[in-house]
Amino acid sequence: MTDQTRDPARRRRVILGLFLSGIAIILAILWGVWAVLHSQSGVLIVTSRPVGAEVILNHRPTNLLTNAFLADLPADSFIVSVRMDGHRPVPPTQGITIQPNETTRVTFLMAPISRGDSRTLPTVTGTAHNWQWRIVKINSAPDGAALIVDEKELGITTPATVLFEPGLHHLQARWPDGARSFKNIMIDPSNSPAEIVLRPVTYEKPKSSKEK
Repeated sequence: MTDQTRDPARRRRVILGLFLSGIAIILAILWGVWAVLHSQSGVLIVTSRPVGAEVILNHRPTNLLTNAFLADLPADSFIVSVRMDGHRPVPPTQGITIQPNETTRVTFLMAPISRGDSRTLPTVTGTAHNWQWRIVKINSAPDGAALIVDEKELGITTPATVLFEPGLHHLQARWPDGARSFKNIMIDPSNSPAEIVLRPVTYEKPKSSKEK
């Protein structure tokens, strides 16, 4: 075979390779755009006074108790409410819109229901949302510790309910007096803690040679 017959074949292979590479790049770009448009999510923090009210999203129970930290909610509109035996949420419901990569916070005052108060409570329908094994209830002794997960302040204090992503997470609790607690937790389908209690770290400072 002469060089004249090999050169056109080589050029065709080069052109075909460039064409396929171009298609691959275009598909990668389109996939990235699709992922951004369809995977936008935000964070919702729901608190109440007093704490311990169940969070209701779009009239469905969640099995999450305030204070609650919900990560990776789709960028969409939600109707948020809470319920607690013997109490009425004020306001009854709050309409919110989750923005991509932003944190939305809502707070409810739980007012005791007085005798003779016949007003209807917020509607709850359907079955509880299946958050599966990502729910972890975090308590502390004493209460009121600010929570920090993976070096990020959640903006809520204990007691709280947090939705964790799978994997290893570093959890910190910080009390107003400066005391702290540290704990690593592993979130996986087969073995995840349903509830943990954090207590301030206590230790004795070693005495120096002059103090002995």
